[in-house]
Amino acid sequence: MKRWIWGSMIIAAILVVLFLAGQAWDPDRSADKPVAVSQVEQQVETDTSLPVYTADVQVDPQAHRVSGAVIVRFVPPDPQEVYFHLYPNVFRDDAALQTANWEYILGEERQPGGITVSQVTVNDEAVAPRVNGTILHVPLPSTDRGKQVTEISLAFELQLPRNNGRLSYNDHALWLGNWLPTLAVREGEEWRLDPYLPMGDPFFSELADYHLRIRVPAAYQIASTGAESIAVITETKPEGEKLYEVDGTSVRDFAFVVMDETYHALVDKAGDTLVRTWWQEGDDPKAIRRLHDVAVHSLLYFNETFGNYPYPEYDVVKTGGFFGGMEYPGIVFIQGSFFDDESVFGSAVVAHETAHQWFYGLVGSDAIREAWVDESLTDYATMDFLQQYDNTMAESYIRMRTSRGRQAEVLYPDLAVWQPLHQFPDWQSYSDLVYSRGATMLWELRAKWGAKQLNTVLRQYAAENRDQTGTGQELLQAFSQAAGADATPYFDYWLRLQTEKKREAEAWAAEGAKKRRQENDG
Repeated sequence: MKRWIWGSMIIAAILVVLFLAGQAWDPDRSADKPVAVSQVEQQVETDTSLPVYTADVQVDPQAHRVSGAVIVRFVPPDPQEVYFHLYPNVFRDDAALQTANWEYILGEERQPGGITVSQVTVNDEAVAPRVNGTILHVPLPSTDRGKQVTEISLAFELQLPRNNGRLSYNDHALWLGNWLPTLAVREGEEWRLDPYLPMGDPFFSELADYHLRIRVPAAYQIASTGAESIAVITETKPEGEKLYEVDGTSVRDFAFVVMDETYHALVDKAGDTLVRTWWQEGDDPKAIRRLHDVAVHSLLYFNETFGNYPYPEYDVVKTGGFFGGMEYPGIVFIQGSFFDDESVFGSAVVAHETAHQWFYGLVGSDAIREAWVDESLTDYATMDFLQQYDNTMAESYIRMRTSRGRQAEVLYPDLAVWQPLHQFPDWQSYSDLVYSRGATMLWELRAKWGAKQLNTVLRQYAAENRDQTGTGQELLQAFSQAAGADATPYFDYWLRLQTEKKREAEAWAAEGAKKRRQENDG
């Protein structure tokens, strides 16, 4: 994700992170048109090694409500229990979010929201789940513990909150990120039940397949992680509804935006991928074309630089909020003000979120414990793309990033880039370290090794970790191998702010550059 921080010392905007949003909500109110769990049918043939989410949902744009049911078919990693994240529930109680970092997310126009779960069954047997904030605990019946594949079904009603974030709405659209009950990750003997923090992107999920049936009023349209251009779309009368049946295959999440008739799409092909940039009537035509052009060309560039993009469609969607941009597989949310803005930063946001299709999407990472693994690589990729796309545009952005990155060791001597989210005290330090410092580390190395050599290392890392979860340690090993020497001093200086290792770091970079030259000459 990208969020901009404005400080008295900063003329430019700083790429940071995201959050979520809301509207008035009554947790005891039932949906107008609930969808029974029994109505959700398994409809997609898939690799049973991946979880499969099959959901049937009804969207009420006027009430800002989504009701429906989901079946999750998977192999349980624990024979006794399973956990789901209910991320929208962080916005149930404003009083619990009264800190400066949450205020930055919530904004002035705020309403609470949340998700209510009911009718939970495991292999058609009713169970008694427990909800604790954003975590849903589902016990597995003892009679089913010998079964390899399990189906958990649940009905839910989501009342969208309203604020400046990833899950919110305005008068013309609803944008739904991190909205669906999502299986928690189990690492070894540990369930990852990380709290929803205001900093960064506090989400960690693994690959899954999704099949969604999404009902909206006939006057509305959607863009999603799936490919609407090849989806089954049925309009029903007299209900006045439109039904979308969309699939997301081997993706880490499923997000979508519901838009009214003021929205239109600018469409082009980038290789085999259809790129659709969604804008609104009244937006600046030059800004629309510029953002769309960046989306198309950055997708082509990253496809060539970091490996093939496998999805048939990529949606760049204008939303409300004030979060810069937010990435999901096959779709990104872009702050609405950039569609009427001639500055460089909207273009940088689109390029950044597009790079996330590789670093987060195709190559997963743990954004809670080591956020730099995707954000630093993504912002380096943004600078790399911008420099070959528009040198004037690139110059101001790279200058801002590298300036903040170099200053970070003075500004934050007690912090690090390579640390978990909860250790960052505020958005500014998170931005300066995870985005600027980490990206500057790679940009400095690019100056010594050359763009081709550095990008080759990142391409190989992407190939080796595609459809898996990459780690900081694997990146360190990749650069050690490329240089023929242990990269730890370089990473310690830049990512752990161990300034006493600066000379060792410079020596390692120089030795690596020498090795790369010798290989090229040979």
